[in-house]
Amino acid sequence: MKIKFTAVFALLLMLTSAFILQACREETLKEVTTVQEPDYSYTEEFDSIQKVINNGWRAINRSQQAGDENWQQGSYIADNIKGGPFYSGISARSYKASANEYALCPYTVGYGLATINCWLLTPPLMMKNGDRFSFYTRTSSPVNYPDRMQVWLNTKNDGLNVGNDPAETGDFDKMFIDINPSQTATGYPTTWTKYEFTISGLPYTSPKKLRIGFRYYVTGGGPSGSNSNEVGIDDFEFISVK
Repeated sequence: MKIKFTAVFALLLMLTSAFILQACREETLKEVTTVQEPDYSYTEEFDSIQKVINNGWRAINRSQQAGDENWQQGSYIADNIKGGPFYSGISARSYKASANEYALCPYTVGYGLATINCWLLTPPLMMKNGDRFSFYTRTSSPVNYPDRMQVWLNTKNDGLNVGNDPAETGDFDKMFIDINPSQTATGYPTTWTKYEFTISGLPYTSPKKLRIGFRYYVTGGGPSGSNSNEVGIDDFEFISVK
């Protein structure tokens, strides 16, 4: 009887140990397979246009009557004349070394009388519904030649297809905003103004590489036009929401 009790006790001990070991293995497996979702957030302060291009931004001029210029480094110039200096252009919203640290698109991206259609595209960013982005923009003051800008999203891919002329936007098929569509003298901000948006309506749930496009789009623009002067962009931020 004593021998039987010892054997039963040993068997129960073995089964209990096996159960505990299996539970520990499952818990360890859960810990190993739980992966933190990457943070795809991104910021750009435009302190150097060359660095911006190296980081994957792209500038594309599809203006009708396109000039030789494109999106470029900001310009805030001091005229050291008597009683000065007097400054012309736009000063960056924030900067480390120079008031030129922002992205600028001038009216000279068009030639003669032009329909300006000049794009600045972000690098490919991993986006999903619920993610957010923001930026600041303004034009110079006083406003003598009205400006306009649109913000688009390529929901299909991370390509550069913006169309071949002002009548097209290529793969950029979702518009977030059209700033000053009527091209009035008071329709575009003359101080740095923040715009914020939430990504929505994407037909997929997993993050996908896409691009946001800033489109300087002005009819009756260029050096001979009655519209278009310059617009600046500063402090772009993309927030990947967990």
